Amino acid sequence: MRLSNGSNLQAMDSAVANVSRRERVVAAALHLAADGYDAVHIRTVADLAGVAPSTVYQYFASKDDLLVASLHRWLSLCQADARAQLHRIGAPYDRLVHLSDLLTRRLWAQPLLADAVTRAYLCADSVAATNAGLVRALLSHMLASAMGREQPTTRQRQIGDLVADIWASAMLAVVQNRATADDSRMRLQKTIEVIARHDAEAGLATAHSAAV
Repeated sequence: MRLSNGSNLQAMDSAVANVSRRERVVAAALHLAADGYDAVHIRTVADLAGVAPSTVYQYFASKDDLLVASLHRWLSLCQADARAQLHRIGAPYDRLVHLSDLLTRRLWAQPLLADAVTRAYLCADSVAATNAGLVRALLSHMLASAMGREQPTTRQRQIGDLVADIWASAMLAVVQNRATADDSRMRLQKTIEVIARHDAEAGLATAHSAAV
């Protein structure tokens, strides 16, 4: 049965309202996470977002699920900010180093936020798996696109996947006090340099996709 025009409009209004509520919830959680993992409570998030706690649970199965979604929002905001900077950098691997360094520096500029969202992402259980997958996909896409000017090659997408996983591992090391943020920045830079040397030696240069 086809919906009338009025029903179509009501359905669209409902969809927009749902998106808006979800976005408010995620924004509220990201704001609270700046004060650390323990500062994020479902009821407090709901109050800040102007919704009922039950509404939060309509979208997120747990606090960690919500924090993983908050990391996704944080990455999206970084992606928008990084585009202008990356446009001024010519070489693909230089852009990759710049983006990985930017993400690390910006995240750990707020250590309590970094601890909260990183812990949730890296310890995500089955109920947070969907949002964790979205975070990993976005991070990988950002890194690959940094190299390929929005149209990365298959090789660049593979490198994006690899560096995304290394970045997450490096962030875990900081959370567990096994490394500092600066240590992780250097580890990422050296890893990318090794990949760049390997590709240069194997004739897998990616410069052709980096036309300015």
